[in-house]
Amino acid sequence: MSEYKGIKGFQVQTRTEDPTPYAQALADNPYSGAWSSVASMNTASDNLASMGTTTAALASGGNAPPISDKSEEWNGSSWTEGNNLNTARSHFHGAGVQTSAIVVGGEAPSVTNAAEEYNGTSYTTVTAYPGSKSDIGALGATNTAALFMGGSPTTTESFEYDGTNYTEGGNLNTGRSDMGACGTQTAGMAIGGNADPRTAFVEQYNGSAWTEVSDLNTARNALAASHQSSYTSALAFGGAAPSVTAATESWDGTSWTEVADLATARYDLGGSGTGNTSALAFAGGTPSRTTATEEWSFSGIDPSTTPAADYADAITGDFYYNSTTGQFKTVNDGGAPTGSWASGGALNTSRNTAAGVGTQNAAMVFGGNTPPFTAVNEQYDGSSWTEVADLNTARKFLAGVGTQTSALAGAGQAPGVDQSNAAETWNGSAWTSVSNVNTGRRQVGGMGSSGTSGYVVSGVPSSPLVEFWNGSSWTEGADVNEGVNRLTGGTAGPPSAGIKIGGHTPPGTPGNSELWNGTAWTSSASTNTARMTAGTSGDSTSAVYFGGASGPESTVYAQTEGWDGTSFTEVADMATARNEPAPAMGGTNVLTLGAGGTTTTTDVANTEEWTGVDFQIKSVTTS
Repeated sequence: MSEYKGIKGFQVQTRTEDPTPYAQALADNPYSGAWSSVASMNTASDNLASMGTTTAALASGGNAPPISDKSEEWNGSSWTEGNNLNTARSHFHGAGVQTSAIVVGGEAPSVTNAAEEYNGTSYTTVTAYPGSKSDIGALGATNTAALFMGGSPTTTESFEYDGTNYTEGGNLNTGRSDMGACGTQTAGMAIGGNADPRTAFVEQYNGSAWTEVSDLNTARNALAASHQSSYTSALAFGGAAPSVTAATESWDGTSWTEVADLATARYDLGGSGTGNTSALAFAGGTPSRTTATEEWSFSGIDPSTTPAADYADAITGDFYYNSTTGQFKTVNDGGAPTGSWASGGALNTSRNTAAGVGTQNAAMVFGGNTPPFTAVNEQYDGSSWTEVADLNTARKFLAGVGTQTSALAGAGQAPGVDQSNAAETWNGSAWTSVSNVNTGRRQVGGMGSSGTSGYVVSGVPSSPLVEFWNGSSWTEGADVNEGVNRLTGGTAGPPSAGIKIGGHTPPGTPGNSELWNGTAWTSSASTNTARMTAGTSGDSTSAVYFGGASGPESTVYAQTEGWDGTSFTEVADMATARNEPAPAMGGTNVLTLGAGGTTTTTDVANTEEWTGVDFQIKSVTTS
């Protein structure tokens, strides 16, 4: 008898579990940061100097009390006492790393200008700092390329240190002391601090000048930061705001995001680390002084790793033996999409009931309700939205069809016109008014692939009417089986393979779907949760349906359902429950987005991107 290897040229794989698509693996095991307790310091203190990385940190001085001259080194697992400072001091900061560091100023107990360098073994007194100050901000990669800024008494001045001399650098825009600081002499950051009062201001240094960037979410002083960081990646944690805080914020080069808190809230603490993925928090006041040390690290599947190391990717055509279930199985195309939602860039204008067209990385959203009616048109490049030429007629509850370069806007509700028949086409740079829809309607669905080939479907007053646009005129097509209103966002697909889902037929909310084959509509399966004005992307054989509401001003959903051509399956929820999101109707069941919408009380601008995998795992039988 022939063996499978002899026929196909390879052996059948044996697996203990079925493979998982990458997007679902991310959803099941998301990549997220958290603090965890590690070995404590030997001496409890606050207002100490801290330098270095997560695996090689240096902590010196501080208020124990009394004011301390002790130093401790961290090797990634424990603290060891090292050689002492020459001048005991507190309320000071340090630059550099464990083998090449410098500390300046502080209180000893009176304010001092003393400076000392550390070479990995011992401290040596070096050229004094140009002025006696405490709580001076400090950063740098080594003790031969350090930067010091601000301090108390409050000042804006900064000084660059080259291992011998101090040279005056650019002034801070906001004078401050007791701040968080990280980075290098040519790419540094001053974070928060005491500017009489405490501040959320953040500034970046490029080697010559300071520039204000996005503020922290929480104003605070006496905080720490991941010491060896950069313009594009940093972590700020702890501090006084004004009460002691455990808040942690992550910097991505553009903005700060609140992430997991410290286990122990503290201020006047030490911090070390690299970027926003690796950090160490130690000592500080809780308000009592502590030796507690916490390490920031990430767990889960890193989205930058494809495929991830700890799961088996689903590859179409794969054939394997599942030793747990005792079955031979194959991976095939089809099935409900499985995936997850991730945050994308926010719209410039918050709105609901807008039309959306295009794909996840090339979408367009136009019209809607801000309120009032808006004509604003925005384009998405996969990360951010840019305003482009507006519609000629401001309106909401309109139909959208097409792409970023060829689109159609039809019907809707305009100021003073309850059921508009206005139509416009988009050529990639401007909107042009074209022949009107034959029957004015609002709360309509749009279906099609370009500005020259699309449908306007159903709408108020619960009409079954469908009209087709051929690039120059409108023609009535086959009616849907069930006329509905509040269909905005509930249709998708090309002219020959469309789908209509949900809608509203007063007083009920249907959850049924209808499929379009280019000639006629066929009634099909219902969604698991009946709703209206949800987002839809895909086509008659495979789609996703997300968000929506159970009725006018009623329950708003975050639910997402996947359509496999036969039935609906609930998959991952959106992060923000929303009604009337604008979908990328030209997207697919595995790559789309939902932008804007309303929570019933608040219009939102945030965008969520859906990434999924469309596949089925089937058992092999001999029948």
